[in-house]
Amino acid sequence: MAVEPVVYGASDRPPRGGYGRARNDCTCAQNWSAYTEADHDTHRRLYERQSALLPGLACDAFIEALHSLGVKDRIPRFEEINERLKTATGWEIVAVPGLIPERPFFELLANRRFPVTDWIRQPEELDYIVEPDVFHDLFGHVPLLFNPMFANYVQRYGVGGLKAHDLD
Repeated sequence: MAVEPVVYGASDRPPRGGYGRARNDCTCAQNWSAYTEADHDTHRRLYERQSALLPGLACDAFIEALHSLGVKDRIPRFEEINERLKTATGWEIVAVPGLIPERPFFELLANRRFPVTDWIRQPEELDYIVEPDVFHDLFGHVPLLFNPMFANYVQRYGVGGLKAHDLD
């Protein structure tokens, strides 16, 4: 493996992302205007490739909800997704600079706020990336948050995660 994975708070290599931008709850602004054409092209290429692999591998609910992410040819604006997501299940996505500690992660989930990394991998990382990026989080996790049953489960998972974290 070319780059070793980062375990938040327990690795020699710091996680990727601009952590200086993070608020106390570990969220930050998406800063959509900072994405380059190359970033949008990387997203488009990943979206085309991964969505073509879904039939027969992903559940119907995931495939049906994928269109709710909106645009396919560029990195979506989080506020545009939130307009649809809030209406569907009361959830919203929030930008984070990358991996965040467990407690803030579970607090966000318990409050129906899903953390989405705001940076995107480099084109040479198309096939594999060690840490989750915006494409991984949006494409891989957010579609099922449009499903009320799954959305309720994830919120309960956040509440349970907080309880477990407090037990150490």
